[in-house]
Amino acid sequence: MNKKTNAFIITALAIICVLAIAGTAVSAFAYMDTRRIMTAMQEQAQEPDEDETREDDVCIGEEYFIRSTTAISDAYKSGDASALDDRQKETLSMASAILGEVIEDGMTPFEKEKAVYEWLTLKLINDNGILTVIPTTGEDRDNPYGVLKYRSAVCVGYATTFRLFMQMMDIDCKVVHDLSLCHSWDLVKLDGDWYHVDCYFDSDIGSYRHFNMNDTLASYDHDWDRSFFPHASGNKYNMALINVSNVGNIYDIPQFVKDCLDEGKTCFSCTFDEGIAREDESTAAAITSAVYNIVSMMGDGKEVQYEWIRNDAVEYVLCWYTYSYNSGTVDLPDETIEKINEALSEAFGDDYVEYDPDYGYNGAVG
Repeated sequence: MNKKTNAFIITALAIICVLAIAGTAVSAFAYMDTRRIMTAMQEQAQEPDEDETREDDVCIGEEYFIRSTTAISDAYKSGDASALDDRQKETLSMASAILGEVIEDGMTPFEKEKAVYEWLTLKLINDNGILTVIPTTGEDRDNPYGVLKYRSAVCVGYATTFRLFMQMMDIDCKVVHDLSLCHSWDLVKLDGDWYHVDCYFDSDIGSYRHFNMNDTLASYDHDWDRSFFPHASGNKYNMALINVSNVGNIYDIPQFVKDCLDEGKTCFSCTFDEGIAREDESTAAAITSAVYNIVSMMGDGKEVQYEWIRNDAVEYVLCWYTYSYNSGTVDLPDETIEKINEALSEAFGDDYVEYDPDYGYNGAVG
């Protein structure tokens, strides 16, 4: 019940009391006026309250809108697209083709969710070359039509496209937005538990850092209306906890991280056979920080993130996420690089800085 509805009920009760007290002194004209007032107030009470939290029809960043796509997912499940307009039909066709590409028979709901997450975070801007990332309008970046057609998205586009895929596969999913209306992501339900998924934050790297988080993990860099959106308490399908290993004690952290990096792992974690006593927490933090600094300065193009969390057994778990600086890079021939440098030198003279293909060029125009 929103604020407008509450106000309507209170006012209606007040009017009824006045009528009861006035009795026959109330004229027919006054009664008709009262009916008109109450009808108008009732209609106004049924309108959406701008201050009331809702999932759809929300403007993010004063520009991008979260819109429902259930008509498309319903058409996919029923096999009947006759009620869709041309734009919706094209969206359905593109989404169906992608599901046909990434989903295999026998996959569990979690495996389907993971496949969609990986497609959105790793392949979205890389599938069809470079210039296809340019949308026709800014609006195209906040909806599945633009995301799937032009392969470029803002957070709303990632969130609504992820939700569309989930709903097409009968997996419960909601789009969440933050309290300041600046960001959006998803909540997905697996085996009865809800999880936060932020494909936008993991875009281009697919590190699983923001994949299947509970409320505690999500709250590190998100805020939302917890009274409206479902409570996320799941740990079972968090990738760091799925890939957990056991080490002896905190002094095994350096070797554990080194071994995982050598094996090419991108998401890994460990618990400790000896546990971590309160007096050892500072030492554990110092060791972890030192490992982070060393890995960050190794110069092999790897970026790392880490965090300490608690599992269902309330044990400390050290989680690591790695990704490459040059994820999504385009390899250019030496001859092309030389031509680029000649053009830069001729145009900018003394201000010219030699183009380095290993320094962050991601192949994306726009």
